[in-house]
Amino acid sequence: MSKKIPLYAVVIVAVIAAVATFNASFLFFEQKYNTKLNDTLAEYSYFDKLLSIDEIVRKYYIGEIDDLTLNDAVIRGYLSGIGDAYSMYMTSDEYETFRNEQSGSSVGIGVNVIYDPDKESIEIIRILPDSPAEEEGLLEGDCITGVGDRTLSEVGYYALLDLIRGEAGTEVSLTILRDGKEVTVTCQRREVKTVSVTYHVFGGDSSVGFIRISEFNSTTPEQFRAAVESLQNDGCDKFVFDLRNNGGGELNSIVEVLDYLLPEGPIAHIYFNTGDEEHFKSDASFLDAEIAVLTNERTASAAELFACALKDYTEHGDYRATLVGTTTYGKGVLQSFFTLKDGSAFKISTGKYNPPYSENYDGKGIVPDLEVELSEEAASINFYKLTDENDNQLIEAVKELNK
Repeated sequence: MSKKIPLYAVVIVAVIAAVATFNASFLFFEQKYNTKLNDTLAEYSYFDKLLSIDEIVRKYYIGEIDDLTLNDAVIRGYLSGIGDAYSMYMTSDEYETFRNEQSGSSVGIGVNVIYDPDKESIEIIRILPDSPAEEEGLLEGDCITGVGDRTLSEVGYYALLDLIRGEAGTEVSLTILRDGKEVTVTCQRREVKTVSVTYHVFGGDSSVGFIRISEFNSTTPEQFRAAVESLQNDGCDKFVFDLRNNGGGELNSIVEVLDYLLPEGPIAHIYFNTGDEEHFKSDASFLDAEIAVLTNERTASAAELFACALKDYTEHGDYRATLVGTTTYGKGVLQSFFTLKDGSAFKISTGKYNPPYSENYDGKGIVPDLEVELSEEAASINFYKLTDENDNQLIEAVKELNK
């Protein structure tokens, strides 16, 4: 007759068996994981080399290492090494600023500026409406020579621009050169709506409306439609769209603008590296007008898609658009942003976008219908200070409209 095993003994044996099984499984998976990790590190040998460098630097380097700065630099170095001319890494602060700009607003005093080398100052070329700069009486043509106790000659152009920017609700003191005299103006920074579209009736022909698009952000379609409608109310039935120095912007923004301009048909075809595709189409409504488009070598990306789409529709239908200027930059690839846990982000090229009917123009650019270089006189003037009278590319575009 067999002995009855106590219940507590059964429990103890079961626990011991479970622990033994867990240890065996853990050792197996740990060994498998380490083998996989070692294989991965061997495949990407730069990890091993980087760790070796880091070990030596931390042992022998005489200075102090800022690990956050080092981390950002390593990531930027990796992205610069993949061969993508358009890849970029942004810290969390940089990415937040970028997103605000793409949303059509930013924190500042509300001015557009250029560098004036003759006066060694930052010249204000536009005061944004409902901005701190407008409220404090800043004027177009005012020159900023200092911010607080820092001067332009001391810190440089871009550093001084950074000093003008800041957190909403804070104040910034500007030293302004006006009519040969220096004055001090204090503005309170706040969120202001950026202006990506400016326009006016052409000075030599009241039937021609001039519209400059500096970039494509989320507010550009609304501003563009308002500009066209305002010029139509002023009697304009022909338009010059200036895309010179426009580096592109948001895909959705350019698609919305082209949908407004073009008749029914394709707008763009997106082909991603993953094999996915996107195809955008325009509805039947369109802008029925004679159009000229100004381009140069700094017209890029989404701005090139704009120019090429109008060119395609002119060649494949009854649309009427003429490209005037010089060959564009040649960027027919798109980038995607990927955010990281700490709020930072990076972008890499993930696909190509083709215009409605023609081939992709990446690396080639778009050749205008009428090639016109800036005259020597116009080229000697800051681009943003060109007028209807001395901008020879604009003058030629108007001539084309009136043929």
